[in-house]
Amino acid sequence: MINLVEVVYHHATDHYFLREATVNPNHIVSMNPSEEHILLHTQNKLPTGLHGAQEFVKISFSNGKNIVAIGSPQIINEKIRTAKKLLLG
Repeated sequence: MINLVEVVYHHATDHYFLREATVNPNHIVSMNPSEEHILLHTQNKLPTGLHGAQEFVKISFSNGKNIVAIGSPQIINEKIRTAKKLLLG
């Protein structure tokens, strides 16, 4: 399992917030940069306190669910590799 920071849109308040998400990397099907969230960040529509050059990645899972997490595909891949090394000892 790996911990990520997910970007979530709250429809009732029309605002974005961040929350921690624990995901099983064995269920990740694909990861792609989220240009939409980069644009939202440049428009100051995401929570304050994020670095100006922050990257976002859309992660698709085998059950059809998608999330947007903070980071790049490379950073998420490194988290996956580190988690697998810990499991294998």
